Amino acid sequence: MSSPAKNDGPQVIVLTDEERDSGVMGDKSLYDAIEAFFTDGCVVVENAIDLTLVDKLNERMLQDTKKLLSGEGEPFFIHLNANFETKGAAAGGNISQVPPLEKEWLFPEVFANKHGARIVSNILGPRPEVHFIRSNTLIHSDDRQKVHADIRFEHPEHPFAIALNTCLVDVGPENGTTELWLGTQNTNNDYHIELGEPFITQEKLDERRKVGPPCYPRIKKGSFVLRDLRLWHAGMPNPTHDIRTLLSIVYYASWYKNGATISMPESLRPTIEMLEEYAQSKIAAEWVPDEGYDYLNIKFSNNFSSTLTPWVWERVQHIKGVKN
Repeated sequence: MSSPAKNDGPQVIVLTDEERDSGVMGDKSLYDAIEAFFTDGCVVVENAIDLTLVDKLNERMLQDTKKLLSGEGEPFFIHLNANFETKGAAAGGNISQVPPLEKEWLFPEVFANKHGARIVSNILGPRPEVHFIRSNTLIHSDDRQKVHADIRFEHPEHPFAIALNTCLVDVGPENGTTELWLGTQNTNNDYHIELGEPFITQEKLDERRKVGPPCYPRIKKGSFVLRDLRLWHAGMPNPTHDIRTLLSIVYYASWYKNGATISMPESLRPTIEMLEEYAQSKIAAEWVPDEGYDYLNIKFSNNFSSTLTPWVWERVQHIKGVKN
């Protein structure tokens, strides 16, 4: 495991307005961002997106949140992921919501942010691949998640996937900032309760807390957070009645060969190609007919494994079969 990390929060890189609007951060900012990522498994880039775009997208996504809560789109339980339990809309919870995959809403500054893509490509290698675009939408809830890593499979013990979370509102302890265990990215499945489960054992949590307890950072609207997929974290309660939305885009190294795809209508192909060129990345789209397409009906999948190690899933199923 990494050496003890500071527990007051991840390092924050603040972009100037000129850097933000040009899409080119200074060399020192890039250096500091990469250094922080490898040290803590996480880094925040502030003033990364113009707030006008952020507010527009947030307002649009809130309209979809209300649709999901009223029963439109995929059944509600598909979207609830707080503690991986289903308690119904009245109980609140953490919704995995697909953002509006429509031309007018796919702002390049948000969905193909050059600053984020540049940091990611300097860590994972050229033309990183996006295989996951959803959101972490937290409505009124008293629940918290168990501490976990977004890992249920054998994986490299170095960076291979990075989640980019864009804050569409100001985030803090009062509305459900994510609990982060900085410096825990260099761990493996031995720290999990069992193979195939994301949760960290209580013993390992107690050990880590002595040298590096979790933090609950305040992150400004228009910032994004880059998090190593292996980093320990947990969703926290949102006791307010304001919905807190974090856009979630997961980049993978091209050599890793994640097999997940994102359902996209054929008419969106030119827009997606533009985003790919803008950020020098790839978006793993599965092209489907426009007729009948509704992004709110895209099923949730958190298969972040590599197609090069499918035997892991077979072993997990075998182990579970023997136990049962």
